[in-house]
Amino acid sequence: MSQLVWLRNDLRVNDNPALNAACLRGPTTCIFLVDASQWQHHDMSPWRVALTLRTVDCLSQQLAQLGIKLIIRGCNSFAEAPKVIVQCAQELAANCVFFNAEIALNEQRRDDKVEAALEQSGIQCERHHSFTHLPPGAVTKPDGSGYTVFTPFKKRWLAHPLALPSTPLPPPESQGPTVEPEQTPNNVGGIEKTFGADLWEAGEAAAQNCLSNFLQSRAKLYSTQRDLPDQPGTSQLSPHLACGSISTGQCLYAAYRANDNRLHGGNAGIDTWISELIWREFYNHILAANPRLSRGEAFRRETENLEWNHNQEWLERWQAGQTGFPLVDAGMRQLNTSGWMHNRLRMVTSQFLVKHLFINWREGERYFMQNLVDGDLAANNGGWQWSASTGTDAVPYFRMFNPIRQAERFDPSGAFVRAQIPELARAQGKSIFTPWQYTDTSHYVKPIVDLSAARDATLAAWKRMRATLT
Repeated sequence: MSQLVWLRNDLRVNDNPALNAACLRGPTTCIFLVDASQWQHHDMSPWRVALTLRTVDCLSQQLAQLGIKLIIRGCNSFAEAPKVIVQCAQELAANCVFFNAEIALNEQRRDDKVEAALEQSGIQCERHHSFTHLPPGAVTKPDGSGYTVFTPFKKRWLAHPLALPSTPLPPPESQGPTVEPEQTPNNVGGIEKTFGADLWEAGEAAAQNCLSNFLQSRAKLYSTQRDLPDQPGTSQLSPHLACGSISTGQCLYAAYRANDNRLHGGNAGIDTWISELIWREFYNHILAANPRLSRGEAFRRETENLEWNHNQEWLERWQAGQTGFPLVDAGMRQLNTSGWMHNRLRMVTSQFLVKHLFINWREGERYFMQNLVDGDLAANNGGWQWSASTGTDAVPYFRMFNPIRQAERFDPSGAFVRAQIPELARAQGKSIFTPWQYTDTSHYVKPIVDLSAARDATLAAWKRMRATLT
């Protein structure tokens, strides 16, 4: 009897539990569902759609070399998935379907329906875990409840017996002669598969090269350079983690080995990067424990009473990078032209929207998802609710990043701003920080708000909301 592996955000042959288990059981075929309508419904960006399609093509070729066929099928919605998966399993006479579980609510409901349909058809189903290193629910307080603050979560995560990364699972052994690889469509939902290919290399080999280059050349400086947007201080692995061309376990294992076999207490830069991977774990564990977050609800329920501004002009100027505050605008333009934004700037731009413009964090969360090549529901939602002070372990409501001070601190030469904003390419000295105050840069768009007045208005709105709680 044959086995069927349903691939989703685990597009790799190495360290893939579902694929590994299936191939150990017997002859295996894989399937990937191209679900343009559902991707659009979930605000999957054109950058990520195109990268996913190219990654599937790379994986198809890898599997073909192992004699494993990857079937690519169209699927109009999650509701169609049970029918498509069951039909494919029946065509192959597969006795079991394997897949790695996903964490978001809609995906869990889809998987439950697929499993029920398979069982009704007399086909076994086997779920595995791969999206986070430690599965949701594995890190709990002594009383069994989940953590909602990162620092104690990290401490308990590091102490978990399975936190120490083991050697990643190898690729499956060849199961026969090379087969002809299938390829994804060149255009899906109006998005060309080649979109962004010059910026984002797809596939498992690219992910492994990215990880290796980072650990060899930049990781030890990560703690000091990760906040400087004009420096290549970050790993650039987030798009690969999002589509699963590399696993968190592979990243942790490589970092552990590069850090003298330590997850903490080694090099400051590598320690900091490992901590960022644990932040990713934290937000996914929070999402799993609180399914309502997948429905757009605030983690802190009382903040649903905040009276957000509804100003379409402000929102559109923020989206376009036309707020008049150079570092905010530079970050938004980087997002709009590359599908990616430096992590420090994600905090700066989101804080500006939710604190100074006091626009609902959901507007920013959605815009990021619609434009990020590395869009991940848990991390994006966690980050936005952190900035908005509505989430778990969030920044205090009265803390607001001043975009001018942030620019002076993290882009002191103005190199990043000049590279992203042609209008300020010739700005000299301090005019790069406050262009409206200088004649040589007065042509640049004027500030959308007065920072001091905006801060006072936001604090007043929070005060009104907090007064309703007493």
